Amino acid sequence: MIIGPWIAWTMALGPAVAVAPFAAFTLYVYLRLKIKGVQVEAECETYRLVGDKHCLKYRYADQAERERVRIVNLSFPVPRAKKGRPLEVVYDPARPARSRSRHELNRWIPWAGVTVGTYLFVQLVLGIIGGAFLYVGMFDR
Repeated sequence: MIIGPWIAWTMALGPAVAVAPFAAFTLYVYLRLKIKGVQVEAECETYRLVGDKHCLKYRYADQAERERVRIVNLSFPVPRAKKGRPLEVVYDPARPARSRSRHELNRWIPWAGVTVGTYLFVQLVLGIIGGAFLYVGMFDR
Protein backbone atom coordinates (compact mmCIF):
# COMPACT_ATOMS: atom_id res chain seq x y z
CA MET A 1 0.00 0.00 0.00
CA ILE A 2 1.27 3.45 -0.88
CA ILE A 3 1.00 5.66 2.19
CA GLY A 4 2.76 8.69 0.70
CA PRO A 5 -0.24 10.34 -0.97
CA TRP A 6 -2.16 10.11 2.30
CA ILE A 7 0.61 12.03 4.08
CA ALA A 8 0.62 14.67 1.35
CA TRP A 9 -3.18 15.03 1.37
CA THR A 10 -3.18 15.27 5.17
CA MET A 11 -0.59 18.06 5.01
CA ALA A 12 -2.57 19.86 2.31
CA LEU A 13 -6.02 19.58 3.89
CA GLY A 14 -5.37 18.87 7.58
CA PRO A 15 -5.58 22.41 8.96
CA ALA A 16 -8.80 23.15 7.08
CA VAL A 17 -10.46 19.94 8.29
CA ALA A 18 -9.40 20.59 11.90
CA VAL A 19 -10.53 24.22 11.99
CA ALA A 20 -13.67 23.96 9.81
CA PRO A 21 -16.14 22.97 12.60
CA PHE A 22 -15.04 25.86 14.84
CA ALA A 23 -15.09 28.32 11.96
CA ALA A 24 -18.53 27.12 10.84
CA PHE A 25 -19.98 27.54 14.35
CA THR A 26 -18.46 31.02 14.72
CA LEU A 27 -19.87 32.01 11.33
CA TYR A 28 -23.29 30.57 12.29
CA VAL A 29 -23.43 32.64 15.51
CA TYR A 30 -22.24 35.76 13.65
CA LEU A 31 -24.87 35.44 10.89
CA ARG A 32 -27.66 34.51 13.31
CA LEU A 33 -26.96 37.60 15.43
CA LYS A 34 -26.81 39.82 12.32
CA ILE A 35 -30.12 38.43 10.98
CA LYS A 36 -32.24 37.64 14.05
CA GLY A 37 -30.44 39.49 16.83
CA VAL A 38 -32.12 41.99 19.14
CA GLN A 39 -30.23 45.21 19.82
CA VAL A 40 -30.15 46.51 23.38
CA GLU A 41 -28.09 48.98 25.31
CA ALA A 42 -25.60 47.41 27.69
CA GLU A 43 -23.46 48.92 30.38
CA CYS A 44 -19.73 48.57 29.91
CA GLU A 45 -18.33 47.40 33.24
CA THR A 46 -14.70 46.93 32.27
CA TYR A 47 -12.59 47.73 29.23
CA ARG A 48 -8.82 47.53 29.40
CA LEU A 49 -5.81 46.56 27.35
CA VAL A 50 -3.86 43.59 28.70
CA GLY A 51 -0.84 42.83 26.54
CA ASP A 52 -2.21 42.74 23.01
CA LYS A 53 -5.77 41.77 24.08
CA HIS A 54 -8.67 44.13 24.68
CA CYS A 55 -10.64 42.83 27.67
CA LEU A 56 -14.31 43.78 27.58
CA LYS A 57 -17.02 43.05 30.15
CA TYR A 58 -20.55 44.28 29.71
CA ARG A 59 -23.96 43.70 31.31
CA TYR A 60 -27.34 43.74 29.53
CA ALA A 61 -30.94 42.65 30.10
CA ASP A 62 -32.66 40.17 27.76
CA GLN A 63 -36.37 40.11 26.74
CA ALA A 64 -37.30 38.40 30.03
CA GLU A 65 -35.51 41.21 31.94
CA ARG A 66 -32.89 38.71 33.07
CA GLU A 67 -29.48 40.26 33.52
CA ARG A 68 -26.68 38.80 31.39
CA VAL A 69 -22.93 39.36 31.51
CA ARG A 70 -20.36 38.75 28.79
CA ILE A 71 -16.61 38.78 29.31
CA VAL A 72 -14.47 38.57 26.18
CA ASN A 73 -10.85 39.07 25.11
CA LEU A 74 -10.61 40.63 21.67
CA SER A 75 -7.62 41.17 19.41
CA PHE A 76 -9.06 44.49 18.19
CA PRO A 77 -10.22 47.62 20.04
CA VAL A 78 -13.85 48.55 20.66
CA PRO A 79 -13.79 52.34 20.25
CA ARG A 80 -16.92 53.26 22.23
CA ALA A 81 -16.26 50.93 25.16
CA LYS A 82 -15.45 52.82 28.33
CA LYS A 83 -16.28 51.85 31.90
CA GLY A 84 -19.72 53.07 32.93
CA ARG A 85 -20.77 54.13 29.43
CA PRO A 86 -23.55 52.57 27.36
CA LEU A 87 -22.57 50.06 24.68
CA GLU A 88 -24.72 48.78 21.80
CA VAL A 89 -25.09 45.00 22.07
CA VAL A 90 -26.96 42.44 19.95
CA TYR A 91 -28.15 39.18 21.53
CA ASP A 92 -29.88 36.08 20.19
CA PRO A 93 -33.50 35.92 21.44
CA ALA A 94 -33.43 32.11 21.22
CA ARG A 95 -30.22 31.99 23.31
CA PRO A 96 -30.08 35.29 25.22
CA ALA A 97 -26.69 34.51 26.77
CA ARG A 98 -25.15 34.63 23.27
CA SER A 99 -24.30 38.24 22.42
CA ARG A 100 -21.80 40.45 20.62
CA SER A 101 -21.12 44.15 20.71
CA ARG A 102 -22.36 46.09 17.68
CA HIS A 103 -18.71 46.83 16.87
CA GLU A 104 -17.91 43.09 16.69
CA LEU A 105 -20.83 42.52 14.31
CA ASN A 106 -19.78 45.40 12.06
CA ARG A 107 -16.53 43.62 11.22
CA TRP A 108 -16.62 41.96 7.80
CA ILE A 109 -15.48 38.60 9.18
CA PRO A 110 -16.36 37.15 12.57
CA TRP A 111 -12.85 36.00 13.44
CA ALA A 112 -10.07 38.01 15.01
CA GLY A 113 -7.61 39.26 12.38
CA VAL A 114 -4.43 37.70 13.74
CA THR A 115 -6.03 34.30 14.16
CA VAL A 116 -7.34 34.27 10.60
CA GLY A 117 -4.03 35.49 9.19
CA THR A 118 -2.11 32.85 11.09
CA TYR A 119 -4.50 30.12 10.00
CA LEU A 120 -4.38 31.18 6.34
CA PHE A 121 -0.59 31.32 6.41
CA VAL A 122 -0.31 27.81 7.89
CA GLN A 123 -2.91 26.50 5.43
CA LEU A 124 -1.06 28.09 2.51
CA VAL A 125 2.34 26.71 3.53
CA LEU A 126 1.05 23.19 4.21
CA GLY A 127 -1.04 23.25 1.05
CA ILE A 128 1.99 24.19 -1.04
CA ILE A 129 4.18 21.54 0.60
CA GLY A 130 1.49 18.84 0.32
CA GLY A 131 0.72 19.84 -3.26
CA ALA A 132 4.41 19.75 -4.18
CA PHE A 133 4.74 16.26 -2.67
CA LEU A 134 1.73 15.09 -4.68
CA TYR A 135 3.03 16.72 -7.88
CA VAL A 136 6.55 15.33 -7.57
CA GLY A 137 5.35 11.97 -6.30
CA MET A 138 7.95 12.13 -3.53
CA PHE A 139 6.12 9.66 -1.28
CA ASP A 140 5.35 7.20 -4.10
CA ARG A 141 8.83 5.69 -3.97
